[in-house]
Amino acid sequence: MTDEVKPQRRSLTGGLGAIRNDPAEAPERDVALSPAAVRAGFDTVPVPMAEVEQLRANQTPQLPRRTRGAGRSVPFSLKLRPDTLEYIYSIANGRNIPLAQVIEELVDAHMRSSQQG
Repeated sequence: MTDEVKPQRRSLTGGLGAIRNDPAEAPERDVALSPAAVRAGFDTVPVPMAEVEQLRANQTPQLPRRTRGAGRSVPFSLKLRPDTLEYIYSIANGRNIPLAQVIEELVDAHMRSSQQG
């Protein structure tokens, strides 16, 4: 094995998984609004248990579901030279676009250049 590090694709979703609260995390409370909520009766409104369970389920930390977009449904696997792979990753990471879009744009550019010559 070599000690070379394989290029990695940066996540396009960023920190979307962190948007959901961790159930162990204490909720932040705005002290100035609490008395107003109590006066308005919001702390005494009964909530059905089914809704409470649904709210808890929505708060579980989980990664967002990944979906295939842009009509890309055909898997494509290949082996590349390390410098080619690094180049493709650098374009994708630099422009924050999917790897498939980089390859599609490279193919489009190649097709345009071959039609001109």
